[in-house]
Amino acid sequence: MLPELLIVGHSSIDHIKNANGERTQPGGAAIYAAMGAKTVCKDVGILTAVGSDYSFWDTLNSFSPNLVKRVSGKSSRFIISYDKNWNAHYKTSDIGPGSRITTEDVVKAAQWGAKMVHLAPMNPPKVVRMVKALRESKSDVTISVNSCISYLDDTTNRRRVLDAANMADIFILNEKELRAITGKEVTMAAVNSIKTRTLVLTLGEIGTIVRSDGVAEFVPAMAAITKKAVDVTGAGDTWSGSFLASLLRTGSWIRAVSIASVVSAIKCTGWNFEKIEGLNFDNIDDVYDFIVSLKEKGRQLTLSASLRGMPA
Repeated sequence: MLPELLIVGHSSIDHIKNANGERTQPGGAAIYAAMGAKTVCKDVGILTAVGSDYSFWDTLNSFSPNLVKRVSGKSSRFIISYDKNWNAHYKTSDIGPGSRITTEDVVKAAQWGAKMVHLAPMNPPKVVRMVKALRESKSDVTISVNSCISYLDDTTNRRRVLDAANMADIFILNEKELRAITGKEVTMAAVNSIKTRTLVLTLGEIGTIVRSDGVAEFVPAMAAITKKAVDVTGAGDTWSGSFLASLLRTGSWIRAVSIASVVSAIKCTGWNFEKIEGLNFDNIDDVYDFIVSLKEKGRQLTLSASLRGMPA
């Protein structure tokens, strides 16, 4: 089955430590985004690269296996420790096979019929080349670019991220990344300084600002639908993937934001993506039915309570 939504980016082996325990698990922005997208869109492809030591093939084989590049050597690895406030501290950041994902790979994969290509965080100069090549080879594809604070440590990278955003259709980032890229402290002034057709600014527990074709809308977050997070790794990437898939399905920014908030929250109620791996909404309205089901017998249930007993 050809992918309707193609996710491009890193896959990794992650070692996660937080107050709930310690786990080694599959990770990487591309995998989390693809897993989020699969909850509402069946035709999701992932273009990534892994080393000869990679062992989480059950995860990758649920997508299009011929888009996974196998290279000799070690896979990308991250060792991440979270403090009590869920601030991430990277003990090891080893980007390996991801450098082998080429512009030619992306163009070839997109020409198989993808309606949307999402470029998860990668080296900014490479992302610029990918966006430019996609524009030149397949003008009708919708291109989404996701920023990451890890790549914004120097002026050149910040400029390249802006270049990619200005050529793309959709640019997804958070407030910290917005300020790093633009140098502006006033949020809306920073938002309006970026020329991308649609800018999606996530504001955590507050909500999301979507500015599309010059018109900005604010969508409040669904506050307090989960009381206790188990693992927040990849929450933002999960949000991005489910947002884009929902946008493909509904054409509505507001509905896409609300659905992404739910899927990302569900992800955080378990380790890795175990709580969304088997979650498939055949119809977008099923997501809203699920939200309504959180209220039972007149009392508001949290996600953690309603999901208790779901298979890991």
